Amino acid sequence: MAQPLRLREVLQRETERAWPVTLAVVTGILGAVGNIVFREAIIGCKWLFRDQAERLGGGIPLALVAGGLVLLVLDRLFPGEVLGYGFPRFLEMLHLQGARVKRRWMVVKTLGSAVSLGAGAAVGREGPIAQIGGSIGSAVAQLARLSSEQRKILIACGAAAGIATTFNAPLGALMFAHEIVLLGEVRLVNFTQIVIATTTAVIVARGLFGSLPVFVVPGFSLESYWECFTYAALGVLLGLLAAAYTRLFHAVAGYLRRLAWPRAAVLLVGLALVGALDVFVPGNISDGYGVVNDALAGNLSWRLMAVLALAKIAGSTLSLGCGAPGGVFGPIFFIGAMTGGSFRALSTVLLPGLTGPRGSYALVGLGAFLAATTHAPLTAIFLLFEMTQSYAVAIPALITTILSLMIATRLEPESIDTLGLTAEGKSLHAPADRVVLERIPVATVYRREFDAIRENQPLPDILRLVRQSRSATFPVVGGADELVGILSFAALRTLVLEEKLDPQLEARDLCDPPALTLTPDDGLGEAFRRMEAEGLEDVPVVDPANRRRLLGILSRADLIAAYNRTVATLGATSIPDWLKTVEPQWADRYRVMSVEVPQRWVGRTLREIDCRARYGVAVLVVHPRGQQDERGYELPDPDRPLEPGDVLVLAGTAEGLRLARAA
Repeated sequence: MAQPLRLREVLQRETERAWPVTLAVVTGILGAVGNIVFREAIIGCKWLFRDQAERLGGGIPLALVAGGLVLLVLDRLFPGEVLGYGFPRFLEMLHLQGARVKRRWMVVKTLGSAVSLGAGAAVGREGPIAQIGGSIGSAVAQLARLSSEQRKILIACGAAAGIATTFNAPLGALMFAHEIVLLGEVRLVNFTQIVIATTTAVIVARGLFGSLPVFVVPGFSLESYWECFTYAALGVLLGLLAAAYTRLFHAVAGYLRRLAWPRAAVLLVGLALVGALDVFVPGNISDGYGVVNDALAGNLSWRLMAVLALAKIAGSTLSLGCGAPGGVFGPIFFIGAMTGGSFRALSTVLLPGLTGPRGSYALVGLGAFLAATTHAPLTAIFLLFEMTQSYAVAIPALITTILSLMIATRLEPESIDTLGLTAEGKSLHAPADRVVLERIPVATVYRREFDAIRENQPLPDILRLVRQSRSATFPVVGGADELVGILSFAALRTLVLEEKLDPQLEARDLCDPPALTLTPDDGLGEAFRRMEAEGLEDVPVVDPANRRRLLGILSRADLIAAYNRTVATLGATSIPDWLKTVEPQWADRYRVMSVEVPQRWVGRTLREIDCRARYGVAVLVVHPRGQQDERGYELPDPDRPLEPGDVLVLAGTAEGLRLARAA
């Protein structure tokens, strides 16, 4: 009997190991399919807009305005998800919102970006395909019922698969997933999944289209190592330009958002201006990959490349700033290549004996400008290596990339993808106390006793209740405690100042729909961000199964108090002392306690145990065995097997904690 049981355990363990590999392969295949569909959609939209506008005699301005009208229709169908540069929003979903990328983005980003590129807006295709692939990975992860950490890896697999098939560059896509999508935070076991996904995607793409890359790169040659001095000078120039472009990009977008014009007018006028620019500089149309290939081949004059670089800076900032969907990688490649090609002409005049062949500076400039704007040097270097298939590019690329990155980060610490999020108070690199706050549910903090107003209460009764209460916000409820709306003290104060006041007014006539609701399962970190974004002091907490049933109120004061307790947990007061002296209770039924790993958990990972689902408790931090420092607590690694002597800090109900300790 023991032998069949042992065999069953071995089979189960091997199945568990094969499952992530299977999901990575499926994501890679679907990511390649998503790329193929996206390519065909761009070709179809080009025929629909640019070719037909040319036939009608309207040229590129007509194509862009027509594309803008279609984008407005899509924005009506998918409000808030079509227009603008969407990659920072993708990163926010991945890192700050539980790694849940909307599944409909597969369709939304394909249609919106294909229309934008097909009509001729000066945007790139790389950001959208990463979002499409990430949405595919998220859909696979949700079907497989994976945890948030596992979902994050599969989303990165999908994004990497999309980039790999776009550039026919699996190593560059791997670094893209590591540096840009996962922000450099990935363990070896997860790295393997991304490798499998990108390899699978490239095999599928090459089987269908061959190994033809996006950029046709002539053989790179370094005739003398003295040329490295001129590549270093190019790095300095690109670093300065990258910092300026990043700030200009977000300044233009911010200015256009603040305009008092309707969103439709901003989009259409912006695209019309881009069309007028394209009439004078035809090479600025769309992502301009064909023009980049001419620059890499050394077929363009330095004057034309300088004009094209300036035109793309203006066109891309205006296109994405006014709301045209698309990515920024394409414009970055274009600007870097044109700037590098123009620089070579200057180098030929100043240092003729140290200047390399035509096209080489455009190639290195393409990669270095990418590194300086996105703060992803490995992605840029590996892309250059895979495009050239030559070790000769390594030294010039390293010199130019490192110098440009050093100067750009010195002048602007945020990348082009994170500067906007930082301006909104959102940090993708959250500190430990903020990460722990994400793990604490709203259920531990919200107030279950509160002053509510019945929807049929007349105005005199409402004013009497407000005078007696200390609250500033009052939920208006109907039968069975169903949430009808919110009545604030500020709104009442404005109302009573009116000269003619009807005393027959009831609460339902005075309240506003709730701007935001939370559920007990939402994390405090997400609640904090959403309350800050809406400028709210109190938010109703509703039943997730019936979002009209009111359970309580979460106030900003309660949330700040919970945050302060978290800071105390991980800050000056050590966790052991805090646990001993305070015995903190997050609410009447919830508490935090420290326990040594139960014997049955030894050798298993937190992912396998799944404390949240099984016991209703969250693991906040772990003190590994052998750590002498009493402050040696760290955030839990869900894939690290627990060892005897490890100490876990758990948060949950008294009953849940009792069950966990008895495990």
